[in-house]
Amino acid sequence: MMDYFYNTQAEQFASVEIPKALLTGKSFSSLSAPSKILYAVLLDKMGEAKRHNWFDDENRVYVLYPLSKLEDDINFSRHTIIDCMTELEEFGLIYKLQVKGKPSKIYVKNFNRRRRFQMIG
Repeated sequence: MMDYFYNTQAEQFASVEIPKALLTGKSFSSLSAPSKILYAVLLDKMGEAKRHNWFDDENRVYVLYPLSKLEDDINFSRHTIIDCMTELEEFGLIYKLQVKGKPSKIYVKNFNRRRRFQMIG
């Protein structure tokens, strides 16, 4: 299981870059290219977490990124974004927490670390 990013760890990715491990790592070889791009964009979005106080009660970083804004920012169709989000969630790289009437909190999990047990998602 993937670990979460905590507090200032969210600032470590200052540009939209696809980490080499996602491109060359055997454990990520089945992940589609659009999903890798979306994951990189979500990593970049975490840079805003401190400014917006996007931390939960356990200090885990999350992002708020509405589908319409993602569509505008990366020029993927809504259908492609939804498919990629589903793939990333099934792969364990993100966890979406939906609260009725509010945007989903997207927890972008740390692809470099795996947990022994699961806290949420």
